Amino acid sequence: MTIQRFIQLWTHRYHKYSHIFKARLKGRRARTHFKRVKSKLRPGQQLIAIIRTEHFGDIVAAEPISRYVRGKYPDAHIVWFVKPAFHELVDHNPAVNEVHKEFCVTERKELMAANIFDQVFELQFRNNNHCPKCQVFVENPVAIERDINIFNYFDYGNLLQVFAQTGGLIPEKTAFPADDQPRLYLQPSHREKVDALNLPDKYIVLHCRSNYEPKDWPAAQWEQLIKWLAVHYDYQLIEIGLESNLKVTVPAYRNLCGQLSILETAEVIRRAAFFIGLDSGPSHLGNATGTFGIILMGALNNFHDYNPYSGGYGREANAVFVRKHGVPCAALPFEFVKEKVKTVLEKNPDRTPEVLS
Repeated sequence: MTIQRFIQLWTHRYHKYSHIFKARLKGRRARTHFKRVKSKLRPGQQLIAIIRTEHFGDIVAAEPISRYVRGKYPDAHIVWFVKPAFHELVDHNPAVNEVHKEFCVTERKELMAANIFDQVFELQFRNNNHCPKCQVFVENPVAIERDINIFNYFDYGNLLQVFAQTGGLIPEKTAFPADDQPRLYLQPSHREKVDALNLPDKYIVLHCRSNYEPKDWPAAQWEQLIKWLAVHYDYQLIEIGLESNLKVTVPAYRNLCGQLSILETAEVIRRAAFFIGLDSGPSHLGNATGTFGIILMGALNNFHDYNPYSGGYGREANAVFVRKHGVPCAALPFEFVKEKVKTVLEKNPDRTPEVLS
């Protein structure tokens, strides 16, 4: 073994075991905290955990579960487990009493070993909850029993239905039995931030790059679509997301990528006349805010046709899916996408959003 390899090996081990030590320490501190919380509950009042830590589109899709659980257990103290990066999505949810910002799955294992919670609803598939630093998987016994995993989960319905099934809240392959429209809880600070952007009254929001390449449409096609929209329509074109990979110089285009929080992005989407984007987190924000969606979708892994959405997008009452059976999103022809977009825009020439004061 070379000295460089030796240093790499022990550097890796140091970071790994430091991470595990921190996770276990946090888990023990969380035990103390939730024991204290439980000691203050009234007799018969339950302590309930809902676990959906990532990704942010999944958390938005699962939001109706918080209201469903609250309806079943009106007096319970409900805790939503989430990764720190996504806590704003549940911070202001009135159905949730407390948000636990989970460090990693090892912390949760340490916490759950104490059996403090009266009920735990895990909204995770098999093979779906992993800490790469600890190299630890946490499996969901309900998902194992029902054989819901990353290779077949869309065979069980949309994301909300799948999460409700993996949580043991509804029987297998059944419809969600309550209001299935996702909601967001936007605050005045989000509106103030977007007010300061001085956005035009009439614009289209675009989301052109997901965090999973098989869901993407080529950058050159997006650039072509933006130029076509700028020539033929009087909408301003606002791109949102983490990072843009486009090279666009048309005056109607503005890049807001990387400049906004998740809920600030949601407020930008809420004010838009249309959302044009991929099957990714921002499209779930579009669904939750009620902005009409034009969603580019393709065959994904084992799923030739699938629908991740509940609510208005799920019923295609407030969205149009741009797709061809069995064709990946990357292979959707430009003319095909353009004609779908054109049809929607020409059917709704005067569409304007409701902007809250």
